[in-house]
Amino acid sequence: MIVVCPACQARFQYDDSRFGTVRSKRFKCPKCSHVFEVANPALAAPLDGTLAHPMPAFMPDAEPTPPTPLPAARTTAKRDREAMLVAAGLHVPGMPPGLKFTLAFLTGPHASTVQGLEQPQIVIGREEGDVITRDPETSRRHALLEIHRDGTVWISDQQSTNGTLVNGERITGPVQLVSQQEFTCGNSTFMLLVRNTEEFSLH
Repeated sequence: MIVVCPACQARFQYDDSRFGTVRSKRFKCPKCSHVFEVANPALAAPLDGTLAHPMPAFMPDAEPTPPTPLPAARTTAKRDREAMLVAAGLHVPGMPPGLKFTLAFLTGPHASTVQGLEQPQIVIGREEGDVITRDPETSRRHALLEIHRDGTVWISDQQSTNGTLVNGERITGPVQLVSQQEFTCGNSTFMLLVRNTEEFSLH
């Protein structure tokens, strides 16, 4: 049972079987030292209005039990929406939600074609990687595209023979690309396209 101090409303757990055949017992609140009487719930109703409810047996005269904290709630609807898209197979973990990334082949063996980018890291290479050029002037593993969680896209050369060019200049480290920006690997030129799917629905 739970015993409630009528003076400070502190709640205590008490094994009501300890009443035995006694009609009531006197309690001294360990929190405020108030002395009060509680009736045996098996024999009579409380004498002074004190709440007494059956509870699992526990140690008597225990300290007030602090409330159990509730589980932390999800903080943003955006996180919930992203989890829903992942569960539906419409979003890849690690990719920024609400954005679609595409590479357009402008020159090279695959000119006039496009390829969607569906993962955070994309290797561009002649015969190996995620974007295959079939371009003899492109190295086997030529360049690396990295899509960050903030929606930015970076390109870096992978020690290719002919280098990776952005704005006509050979890059020596990671360079950020923006939507509709061009870059070249060997004889293949690409354009990065980024679309906000929340503004323009997919068909």
